[in-house]
Amino acid sequence: MDEIADLIRRLESLIRYGTIAEVQMAPPRVRVQSGKLITAWRPWVSLRAGDTSEWDPPTVGEQCVFFSPSGDPSTGFSLVGLFSDAHPAPSSSPDEHVRAYPDGARIIYNHATGALSATGIKTGLIGAAEKCTVDCPLTEFTGDVHILGKLTVDGETLLKALLTYMAGMAGQGGDAGAKTVIKGDVEFDGDFHHKSGSFTSDEILQDGHTHRDSIGGMTGGPQ
Repeated sequence: MDEIADLIRRLESLIRYGTIAEVQMAPPRVRVQSGKLITAWRPWVSLRAGDTSEWDPPTVGEQCVFFSPSGDPSTGFSLVGLFSDAHPAPSSSPDEHVRAYPDGARIIYNHATGALSATGIKTGLIGAAEKCTVDCPLTEFTGDVHILGKLTVDGETLLKALLTYMAGMAGQGGDAGAKTVIKGDVEFDGDFHHKSGSFTSDEILQDGHTHRDSIGGMTGGPQ
């Protein structure tokens, strides 16, 4: 009779539904409550735990399945990730892959629309040792943009700070009559050559203006 009772007990313990009662982070272990049974500290199943590993610990109250090889709970492990009334699914769409976090952050990819969104986060960081590439026709920024290094557009470096250079400087106003405008004091310590276009200083055209000469006539423009 004792052997039959032990066999029945082991069969009942092979697979049990339960909830996470306690979580231990190091080493990663959980206690599972299933009916009146509360297990010892046992591991939970992660998606990967080898050279590639993933850390996503379960939470207290999360529904799980507790497996006990040979029906012995002391050798068991927990398979987490069952939705419940206390922890419902974060989406009901068949087109979405969603990761929801307790602070309200959500990462969603909709494979029907091709839209990826990460919302509710406070800060973000992408760290790369060599290079990051954003390859798309249009990129929008709705807030301030701070660039701590050089800004290069179509092979040309653009700066918005005190500009110091040692090997000369060349540039142009661009197409469709674009101008180069400098506001503030300008000081030249050396030769200054202006070759094409107009040059205006203090609203006076320097390379094309005329004025009256000493005998009442008008001077010619600069040569």
